[in-house]
This record gives sequence, C-alpha cells and structure tokens, in this order.
Amino acid sequence: MVCRSYIRGAMSFVPSRPSTRRLALLSLLALFALLPSGAAAAGLPGKLVPGSRLPGAAAFEGPVRTVAANGVRLGYRQFGHGPDLVMITGDTAPMSLWMPYLLQPLARDFTVTIFDNRGVGYSSDDLSQRLSVPLMARDTAALITALGLERPTVVGWSMGGEIGLTLAERRPALLGALVTTGADAGSHHTKPPPPGLIRQLANPKAGIGLFLRVLFPANAAGGAASARFVHAIIGVPQEKVSQRTLRRQERAEEGFLRYDGVWDALGTITTPTLITNGALDRANFAVNARRLHSRISGSRLAIYPGAGHGMLFQDATRFAAEISSFAAG
Repeated sequence: MVCRSYIRGAMSFVPSRPSTRRLALLSLLALFALLPSGAAAAGLPGKLVPGSRLPGAAAFEGPVRTVAANGVRLGYRQFGHGPDLVMITGDTAPMSLWMPYLLQPLARDFTVTIFDNRGVGYSSDDLSQRLSVPLMARDTAALITALGLERPTVVGWSMGGEIGLTLAERRPALLGALVTTGADAGSHHTKPPPPGLIRQLANPKAGIGLFLRVLFPANAAGGAASARFVHAIIGVPQEKVSQRTLRRQERAEEGFLRYDGVWDALGTITTPTLITNGALDRANFAVNARRLHSRISGSRLAIYPGAGHGMLFQDATRFAAEISSFAAG
C-alpha cells in the first residue's frame, strides 16, 4: 500500500507531454528499482522466514526466504537492481559472512542472490546423501532454476569457486559468466593447503584468530582489512553452522582435492571466466589460480598483491568493480 501511494504521488509530477512524460516515467522506474520494495519482496519465490531481516548496515539485504531445490530447502536473500548475480560461499561459511561493504556496491549493478549451502544456516540437509562439491553444484543449479534467474553471473569464493567451476563444466547453459576467488579445481594438479588447515577451520572450537590469519596477511593492509572486517561482522548476526555440517563440509573439501573430474573438464568450459586470487593466499595458493587460467580458454586472471584468502574483503571496492566490468563485457 505504501509503495502504491508513493507511486501515485510521484506520478502527479510527471509532465503531460508524451515524449517528456516517457522520459520522466523511465527516470521514475529507475528510481523505484533502487528503493527497497515490500511489494517486490513479496513476489519472490519461496517461504518467508519471519524475523530474518538484518539490522543496521545489512538491512538492505532484506529477509530470508526458503525455496525447494534438489531435495532440500535453501535459504536465500535477494536485493539490488540489474542483471542477476549469484554468490556462493566458501567452506564453513554462511551467507551472513558476505560483508555489507562488499554487497552494497554489487547491489548497485546487479540483482544479487546470496544463499546458504545445504546444512548451513537457513538451509536444510539430507543426511542420506554424501555431501560433495558436485552435489552442492546441483543445489546451486536447482536454486537458479527455482528463482527463475536469467543466465546469472556466478561469484564463488573458496569452496564456492569450486562449486562454480563444477557448475560451469556441467551446466554451462545456466550461466552468463563465472568469477572465482581463492578457488582450485581439485586433483593432484592442485597445490593443497597447509596440512591440517581444512580440519582446523572445521573445528567449532577454533577461534576467530585462526580465521582472520587465513583471510588477511600480516602486513599493514591486512591489519586494516582485518579490523574493518571485525567491525562489520559485529553488526551482522552470524548464522549457525552445526558441528555435523562442519564435518560434512570438511570431508567434501578433502574429497574434492582427490577428485579429477573438474580439472579434466576445465578445457571444455566455454563460460566467460574471471579467476582471482590473493598473491599471499595460504589457503589457496596463487599458483592454483594460474593453473586454472592456463586450462580455461579465454579466461582472465587477476592476482591481488598484498592480499590473502580474504582479498575480496580486503580489496572490496576493486573486486566489486572488477566483477561489474567483467560481467558487462
């Protein structure tokens, strides 16, 4: 009702001259597309989760909805304006870990969909199925279809990038473009992370110190990025990830490092692909990004100097601009 009243009031200022009126209407439509719309949110697929709106700087992300996808229900948020963009989180991460200062610039250029992988946060799980990267790729494909997204740009961070690569080689018709950051293609061709790191990150007792050391390097830029990240995360209530899900994701990630299927199929990927990585990333070494680039025909490579596994947060402005430029191209 409020939205309709606002539109009626705004229409009273539209000139009566046809050509001028048409331009004014286009301007108004562009304005309304950038405003939060209860009516638009009400039309999104799935079931609304009451009380799921976020406070403060993250309020623009709107509420969570859950939708059936590949035998589970996936929780998602959708916001912004423009062509579709889907963001896939990494190992152990809920969608609440996407920081507002990264999402806000993306929302100016895209209709952004973020979601929880199965078993995380607002998403359900099916324990009868072994969790794997290919299974989560099928989940993502089902979500894209359920939401009616039109050849979205898919951005995958860490394990999310592995999911994106799997999606690009198995369901290329679904994607318009792919952006990976801190991702590899598995198999013995990948330089693995330091021994025990995957298990440490999946340990529910691991402190935030370990997580921050993985994300940000021990330099001045890394220190500033770490402080900014901590300040932002305090304002975004973080979703729960159970110990069982952490263990399942740990096994899925270790299994992917032994899996040859995606690596072997990299040469068949035709989706426009941008591969990014932090030069100082110690969870996924930059050499892995270079190997992806050498195997995916026509791909672009961007290595961020002085950044680690959290380069997308450390250099959020550059990363968001790079995604927008690449998708537009």
